[in-house]
Amino acid sequence: MSQLNVRVGPPPLRVVRDSLARLLDVSWYDVALKSGLVCLYVGILWAAYATGSMFNPFRGLHNSRIGGFVMTFGAGYSSLMLFVTLGRALLVMAYRPMKSLSDEDLPSVTVIIPAYNEGPDVAKSIDSIARSHYPREKMQIIAIDDGSKDDTWHHMELAAKRHPDIVCAIRMDKNGGKRQGLRVGFALAAGDVLVTMDSDSVVARDSLRSLVTPIAKDPRIGAVAGNVKVQNRSAGILPRMMRASFVLAFDFTRAYQSKIRSVLCTPGAFSAYRRSAVEAVLSDWNNQSWMGKPSTIAEDRALTNLILREGHEIVFQSDAVVWTNVPNTYKQMARMYQRWERGNVRENLTYLGFCWKPFRKRYWAHANVEALLNMGEMIFPYVLIATSLVYGILNPFFMLQYLAYVVIFGSIMQSYYWMKERNTDCIYGVLYNLFWFTCFWWVVPYSILTANNGSWMTRSVSAAQSNGTFGEPEQAMSTPQRLAA
Repeated sequence: MSQLNVRVGPPPLRVVRDSLARLLDVSWYDVALKSGLVCLYVGILWAAYATGSMFNPFRGLHNSRIGGFVMTFGAGYSSLMLFVTLGRALLVMAYRPMKSLSDEDLPSVTVIIPAYNEGPDVAKSIDSIARSHYPREKMQIIAIDDGSKDDTWHHMELAAKRHPDIVCAIRMDKNGGKRQGLRVGFALAAGDVLVTMDSDSVVARDSLRSLVTPIAKDPRIGAVAGNVKVQNRSAGILPRMMRASFVLAFDFTRAYQSKIRSVLCTPGAFSAYRRSAVEAVLSDWNNQSWMGKPSTIAEDRALTNLILREGHEIVFQSDAVVWTNVPNTYKQMARMYQRWERGNVRENLTYLGFCWKPFRKRYWAHANVEALLNMGEMIFPYVLIATSLVYGILNPFFMLQYLAYVVIFGSIMQSYYWMKERNTDCIYGVLYNLFWFTCFWWVVPYSILTANNGSWMTRSVSAAQSNGTFGEPEQAMSTPQRLAA
């Protein structure tokens, strides 16, 4: 009697589950989590509507002078920012990255990668930039181990051996901080365009070509900002939220700033600078101080400010994509944002020192308006948030209205993420808004009050850095030389 073999397929429920996960381009864990978040958002909106909180003017607040002033100021500021946001959205809609040049027209470039305790990640960064679609004879990579205490140097050496024709590895015997690592790189650079890149980041194959193109095309452009995206999305819920928020912070914001040629911060993760623009401000950047102490943070924002001050224009290339790692714990995230916001406080004040001068011919007023709005966004919203949370504790129905408006505002802004990325991580972006406006809002006001703190906090500060002395470099592999023009 012959044996009949019957292949049994997966259960129907599993087929539906896996098909849904593939459709949404996420894991089953993401499907469950996003479904729960959508229910949470709908629940907040329903509760606010059902209790009458959604459109309640809370007239009791107007009974006191302080409450009336806060409500009036909040309504006025919100209305202003609504029109500002609409204007910015129109600029974003008109934005387009510059089309990349051919091999023959691309300039020589030096990519500088400072690293401290990055381990094998530094090799991934070097390999990703070395394998770029860029003429090899026009490339130079300078990797600096800034006195790491782990095996960073070992991985840097291995990467240099894989690309001996373009990689120069430098080892400092003491940690001097990221700014010192960049100083060494600038001093040894041979390219006409200088690119800075973080040692925990990787780039797309065409990113370098796209990043340097605006500098080669337009002599008025002194720097170009790359497009930073989150690499370690699967590391936890915080990276998932930050992935969505970065599209607004690094894509939307820099896209409208690019239309007025006034990107206010070129990110350390991936940015390009005209060599002559850097050389013109290098002394000021090297000797920058704050409250009598050498500056150890915000080196990217500081360099951007100085290049703007000299009359150069700064743009954004959305297709110059770099993926970088972000914190996956609340404590790490808080420390990173504190460092960023302290740097913003310092550099916003620095900008005020030269903004009144006609420092360039085009978009001077536009740049100043954007900078002033940027400064205002560090103060006014947080006064309103603090007072709203205090009143929300006293009146839970007001808190319902507050949360409902955060969900609505977050959903509107995350529509941009959906249009750009075409995936459902925008759901995490709404959660990021709820998280920021309830549990993380304190970071900005606290950073303003502690702006004198120049610690990286995510890195140990060595005695060398605090004393202002740095170790001598040890060079490995290739020697810097002038690149082909």
